[in-house]
Amino acid sequence: MRTVNLVLISSFLAACSMTNQTEKTTHEGLDKLGKEAFRPAFHFTPEKHWMNDPNGMVYYQGEYHLFYQHNPDSSVWGPMHWGHAISKDMVDWQHQEIKLFPDELGTIFSGSAVVDWKNSSGFGSKENPPLVAIFTYHDDKKAAQGAIDFQTQGIAYSIDKGRTWKKYANNPVLKNPGIRDFRDPKVNWHEGTQQWIMVLAQDDHIGFYSSKDLKTWQFESNFGADWGSHAGVWECPDLIRVRIEGTDEYKYVLLVSINPGAPNGGSGTQYFVGDFDGEKFVLDSDYQKMLTATPAVFPHGLDFSDFKSGLKNWQVSGEAFHIVNAQPSNTIASSFKGSDKAIGTLTSKSFAIDHDFINFKIAGGKHHNSTAIQLLVNDEIVKTASGNNTGTMTERSWNVSHLKGQQAYIKVVDNERGDWGHIKIADIVFSDKAANEKYEPSIWLDYGTDNYAGVTFSDVQDGRHLFMGWMSNWQYANQVPTEAWRSAMTIPRELKLLQTPTGVRLASQPIKELNSLLSKTQQKATLTGAKSYQLDEFFTVEPGQFKVSFSLLNTEQVIDILLRSETGEYTKLQLNPAQGQLVLDRRQSGLKDFEDGFASLQTAPLQTGLKSYDVDIWVDKASIEVFVNKGVSSMTSIVFPTSPYDKIQVSAQQSISLSDIRLNNIAIEK
Repeated sequence: MRTVNLVLISSFLAACSMTNQTEKTTHEGLDKLGKEAFRPAFHFTPEKHWMNDPNGMVYYQGEYHLFYQHNPDSSVWGPMHWGHAISKDMVDWQHQEIKLFPDELGTIFSGSAVVDWKNSSGFGSKENPPLVAIFTYHDDKKAAQGAIDFQTQGIAYSIDKGRTWKKYANNPVLKNPGIRDFRDPKVNWHEGTQQWIMVLAQDDHIGFYSSKDLKTWQFESNFGADWGSHAGVWECPDLIRVRIEGTDEYKYVLLVSINPGAPNGGSGTQYFVGDFDGEKFVLDSDYQKMLTATPAVFPHGLDFSDFKSGLKNWQVSGEAFHIVNAQPSNTIASSFKGSDKAIGTLTSKSFAIDHDFINFKIAGGKHHNSTAIQLLVNDEIVKTASGNNTGTMTERSWNVSHLKGQQAYIKVVDNERGDWGHIKIADIVFSDKAANEKYEPSIWLDYGTDNYAGVTFSDVQDGRHLFMGWMSNWQYANQVPTEAWRSAMTIPRELKLLQTPTGVRLASQPIKELNSLLSKTQQKATLTGAKSYQLDEFFTVEPGQFKVSFSLLNTEQVIDILLRSETGEYTKLQLNPAQGQLVLDRRQSGLKDFEDGFASLQTAPLQTGLKSYDVDIWVDKASIEVFVNKGVSSMTSIVFPTSPYDKIQVSAQQSISLSDIRLNNIAIEK
């Protein structure tokens, strides 16, 4: 038997928003299914308790090392350690002891690891080069005291193939210059300048640092202030040099995870293609054109807030709210008072609605009606808005044209003491034109909701760029219906730059080593002429453990792919080549009531005008990973069916043609 590690997921605190009936439904479902019902067959999961970001991914002497964010005492996020596992093929993982523990400098957040081949650090020797881990220290005590420099970078090293680790005596090696979110170092050797390069997430942009010895770091440049999505905090960057397939040309790809702000909600990973000279990353001209932002619009009108005069026109309760002159010509009412612990409300005087729109600027926590601005008519909330877990002020608008003539008042609420438990409001303006927030185009590695914080293995010897992500989303990661353990990693993938009709794109393809898990291929050359095919009638399907692949020919119509269980629960994939859209619908996928937004409809771009579309779908108990056209379009989604999917239907309104139809069950024994 293989010792294959298995799957699932979580995000920020328990499902307090669920109704009693929802809680009853979910708990009854879990009691019936058992604690290991959703444990996957071929994805990596912790033996028990919480896991999130993959860390320290490195290859050395025939072994892949996977470290990961781990709370060894609970199945929800908590004090972070580095868990550890080792594999010879990225498929069969062997659990190891925890390697990095919190200390007086803080808990251990995300980071990377490298082989110091030339012993530049002096921690080993040229004959026995050390493995060096670079990670973020997170000082909870400083954060609680209201400081913003509570994240620093430290290092540790191993000279016994990663079995034991020693922290550097002079940590931190990179102190915080005064940036609240200053974390997740990814380090690689830059051959051109013969130095180590660190990419580091800094609020909503990336910092580049250089070092000769991994111990002394020098700032080089920033990137990202003008490019990509800034709807959330930037995290877990990676910088890789990739050859464009079919050419001798190389490009640098910068991966950046962001939370929130992903295209289908919550957390996701965007990427940028350009050049890097050891100092600066320069975005390719084609990407500059694609990613040019549209400025925000904030029309003139009647300034109702009058925050420049303070809060004298507002009824204030609690201790949280005060005035901050944080930005040029922008006076803000803020409930952040050194920490998120303070709470309170602001309540306006009553007014008659006589404009079509109420516009305002907002930042802070994404807590529905707990960190929110509300419009009340007859003491009932008719409009509400919250921040997006970011400090960047964004423009919002309420259309109140249908409420004209009615009396109303505005309430700004902070009832949240937890993370991002604050709100900032500026410029409440009555206008007959709507405000629009800045539009920031982005290109995403995976358009599904559940591929986050992924980075590549360093020091891979065969030239491949091997990637794994955390298969969850901070929108619900702490609330998913698993208790003994939470979270899984995606299947390992190879990243490639491919030429497409719309330009160079970063594609994700399952690694070849996964073929060792596949049973003998069941195959049909073609199926043509009918409007619907039930593929499980042609093949034997192992419930919840299979890979299905086929090519769709002459696709000028919408194609539905239904993955269904005996209980009738299903996830539907839809290819719409005419509109250039791939859709994943998990609204009827199984257990879903643990979080309001989980039962979602997810969309991704799809290439148009092709003669055929190749589809690969990997199903593992509680996850679906979809790769279309060599992974140019990919979607990853977790699901919780009460019985595993074992039925596969492909259908359309008119006759369809399938070719090279293959089904492989996932074998636990080689």
